[in-house]
Amino acid sequence: MLGIYAGSPWLVHESAAYQQIDEAIARFEAAHPTVDVVYESGIRMNDYRQWLNDSVVMGTVPDVFMVPDDLFGQYASLGVLKNLDPYLRQDDDCAEADFFPAAAQSGKYLYSQYALPFMMNPRLMFVNVTLLKEAGLQVPESGWTPEEFVALCQGLTKDRNQDGTADQYGVVDYGWLDLAEAYGLDLFSDDGRDVKLADSDVRRVTELYRSLMAFTGNEAERDMLMEAGRVAFAPMSYAEFVTYNPWPWKVKKYTGFEWICVNLPQVPDRKIRFTGDSIVMAMSATTRQEELAWDLMKEFCSGWQTQTQILENSQGMCALQTGARHLDSFLESSGVSGDTIRSIMNQEGTRVRFARYESAREQLASQMEKVAASQEDLDLALVETEDSIRSYLRS
Repeated sequence: MLGIYAGSPWLVHESAAYQQIDEAIARFEAAHPTVDVVYESGIRMNDYRQWLNDSVVMGTVPDVFMVPDDLFGQYASLGVLKNLDPYLRQDDDCAEADFFPAAAQSGKYLYSQYALPFMMNPRLMFVNVTLLKEAGLQVPESGWTPEEFVALCQGLTKDRNQDGTADQYGVVDYGWLDLAEAYGLDLFSDDGRDVKLADSDVRRVTELYRSLMAFTGNEAERDMLMEAGRVAFAPMSYAEFVTYNPWPWKVKKYTGFEWICVNLPQVPDRKIRFTGDSIVMAMSATTRQEELAWDLMKEFCSGWQTQTQILENSQGMCALQTGARHLDSFLESSGVSGDTIRSIMNQEGTRVRFARYESAREQLASQMEKVAASQEDLDLALVETEDSIRSYLRS
C-alpha cells in the first residue's frame, strides 16, 4: 500500500498530482506484473497527518508513504521508518550522490537515511524590479549580503502618500530565523539537547534584525502588499514562483510591475544550508514487502522519468540531479535562472535533524522575534531565551 495526499503541500494550485502518481505506479506495475499498488485517494494535506498518525497507532502504516517535514524526526525516532542505509549500500541503481545534496539531507535522521527525497521546494527572494529602478538602485545579484539587503530595504521604505506612516516597504515575511540562516548559524547540538545563543554572531543577527524591523511590512498583509507593488522584497517558494510568475500558461499574479526571483542574501564564506521544504518517501519498518517497497520508492525518487515529470509538470523541484539538465530550458525567460536553482539545491541541506527539530525551530523563532521586538537588554534576553529553549529540548 502507498500513502499519499491529494494536491500540493505548498498552498498553491496543483492540477496533475494524481496523474504523475498514477503514471509512476503504472511503470512500476509494468516492471512487476504480479503486483498491484493501491492507495486511498482524496486525502488532503490537512487531513493526511491525522490519517498517518492513526495508521501508526492502529499498526496499518502503508508499505511506502510520504512523510511531512514536521513528522519526519518524530517517526524516525519512534522506529516507524525503516533505515535505508543498507539498501543504498547494496543497490548500484540508487545512491545518495544521485540526488542534490539538499535533497539527500532532507531524508536523513541523525546520520542515517530514513527516507528518499521525492520533491523539493527551494526558497527564493521575490524582487520588485520596478521599485528598485524607480529608486535608482541596482537589482541584487547572487552573493549579496544581509547588510546590503538591510540597506536596500531602508532605501525602499517610503511614505508615498505623506500621511506620516510608511506605505511602501523594503521587505515582508522575513523573520529572525531567516537572518540567522543567512549567517549560516548552527544553533542546536547534533543530539538535540542543547542550544547556543550566547554568541557574538547571534547578537549581531538580532541587532541587524532589530534594524530591519523598521522597514518590514505587516506579515498579514503580504499578498496585498506584493500584488499592489508596495514591497520590494519577500521570500517566495519555488512552488509559488512557478505558479504565479508571468508565463502565459501559468496563473497570473503580481502583475503591473516587473519582478524576478534571486537567491536569498547570505554571508560569504559561510556554510549556508538549504532552508526550503521537501516531500520525502519512507518505508514502513513493519513492511513484509521490503524489496518491492524499495523498488517502488526508487521509481518515485530516483526514476528519471518520474523526476523529469516533477520538474516539467508540477510546482515542485526534482530531487534527482540528472533531472537538472532540463532546468535551463525549462526556466528560460522565466525570471529565475537554472544557476540560481542549482546553487540552492547544491547547498548541504538541513543540519542534523533530531526528534523535535521542527518544533524546536518554531519555538526558537517565536521567542527570538519577541526578543528582537523588545527593548530589554539583549545579552540578558539571549541568556534567558537560551535557558528556555534548552529546557524545552530536555523536557
